[in-house]
Amino acid sequence: MGASRLFNKKQPYYLIAFRILMALLWTQYTVMIFARAIVQRIPYFNVFADYIVPVAIVLALLVSIPWFIKNIRGVDLLLYLGLVVLVIFTMLVFKNNVEVISEQWWRIFISSGSFYFVGLAYSHKNCSRDIFWCSIVSVFLVFVYQLIKIRSGDVLEEDNMYVAYNLLPSAMYLVYYASMKRRKTYWLIAAASALTMFVYGTRGPILCIIVYVAIYLLHRFSKTSNKRKFILVLVMLFSLAFVLVYDDLFVKIAYLISDIFERFGFSTRIFDFFVSGDVAVSKGRDYLTNQIIEYISENLIFGYGFMGDQYLLGVYCHNLILEMWCHYGVILGTLVLVGLVVLTVVALIKSRSNKKMFFFVIMLASMIYVKLMLSNSYTLEPYFYFMIGVFVAVNRKFIKRRPKKNNGGEDDESL
Repeated sequence: MGASRLFNKKQPYYLIAFRILMALLWTQYTVMIFARAIVQRIPYFNVFADYIVPVAIVLALLVSIPWFIKNIRGVDLLLYLGLVVLVIFTMLVFKNNVEVISEQWWRIFISSGSFYFVGLAYSHKNCSRDIFWCSIVSVFLVFVYQLIKIRSGDVLEEDNMYVAYNLLPSAMYLVYYASMKRRKTYWLIAAASALTMFVYGTRGPILCIIVYVAIYLLHRFSKTSNKRKFILVLVMLFSLAFVLVYDDLFVKIAYLISDIFERFGFSTRIFDFFVSGDVAVSKGRDYLTNQIIEYISENLIFGYGFMGDQYLLGVYCHNLILEMWCHYGVILGTLVLVGLVVLTVVALIKSRSNKKMFFFVIMLASMIYVKLMLSNSYTLEPYFYFMIGVFVAVNRKFIKRRPKKNNGGEDDESL
């Protein structure tokens, strides 16, 4: 059990501290929010509510420094320094971006950029079970909170994208974990977490999960000699894609799930966003896309600098490709995108001898790339930098080696 390992004396203290740090970071937008809310209601201690989580993260970080030293190289510090130089260069050359960057500098360098080092030091062997339990607690608490909220008479007038994307890493991980264990209990937990995502009325997180499941099923059944199963899986995947494209079917499914929830006493107002037909509305993304394309066409070569889209539009452009072109121009932006693709493909190739790491790479790619094509900005997305760190670490540690078996008969997990 992962929980019992926390007190395993064979593990060095700094590894235990890193595992606690991973748990805190993984749940900082779910479980830790509720912990903070509880402390706020305790007399005399409520004044410390805003500091509990940051202080806990800092303490865990300090104690786990030896673990970071073991896993981080000098070139990694140079890469992070490159981010600092890029931002400073942008502020000197593209002065219009200064105000936007100044408002977000803490999120860029600390809340997001520093996750690169966490990804480099991430140990799937030691943290996998911990994250599994953290994800279960996250989904459970968020679901209970939503249940209390709707039973109190609160009306959800539109989709809650903020909560849905905060819950996405936990839901994605539970689906990934079930695909590795391949047991009914884990699949039921994964299905429940995916259904919880549906409650918040945002298709982006659901699409992230569908992409991962689709890749997993295609990979699994492509190796089978049973062609009928493979064809059946393809038909199922195309059917899911059809449902997403044609919103009428999506709305009908929402009606069906709404009816099921109503039978169990849930308020079905949470599905109003789906059944009203507003699910087909792009929420202004079409306007943003058209605007940013016009700006890019006016400055194809040099772009508008780091976070330039947020200066031009007042918000990020909700599309990773257009964002890169806006920031660095079409030529350099395309090279950056190609670099990300190459890094991802190489990580897949290097980890193919280890099933768990191979699909963990797929899970991260499915979650981050799909999300950044629909929402948020890579400049402020912590898990984007975490993904990059993990991919770099994978490329370093899985180098031209044959698959190994441990005593339990499972794939060796050196990462």
